[in-house]
Amino acid sequence: MSFIDVNFDEVVEPTPLAKGRYPVQITAAQVKETGPNSKRPGSPQIVVTVGFTGPSKEEQNAPTVNHYISLPHPDDEAKTNNFKALQLKRFLEAFKIPYDSNGIDLDEITFKMIGAEADLEVGLSEPDDNGNVYNRLVMPRIRD
Repeated sequence: MSFIDVNFDEVVEPTPLAKGRYPVQITAAQVKETGPNSKRPGSPQIVVTVGFTGPSKEEQNAPTVNHYISLPHPDDEAKTNNFKALQLKRFLEAFKIPYDSNGIDLDEITFKMIGAEADLEVGLSEPDDNGNVYNRLVMPRIRD
């Protein structure tokens, strides 16, 4: 067996960042089905992985953020459908991802997302059952 040089003194668990504004970049985007606890199990959603790109050691050590985008569904009530469309548009606008005003092709839009960058507010989740806290993206309102 070969010896692998690893400095374990510098290895630490990733920790969420404090609330604030940070530069971020989309590192992955894919269409997945919603889970069994969803209002519409099996419906498509976009799951985006976002990493922090800032130079600080804290930003470099922060875990990636998974962001879930619910998509409008034909069986949704009008208010729900509009809310989902608004959340999707806020995301696309925040990352300056081009889209057609009549709708989106899921394969094309997820491809366009990868590598997109933004400077966004980041918040913190409530602790889960194990006391873990996660960063969450805060989508800005759309400017006229």
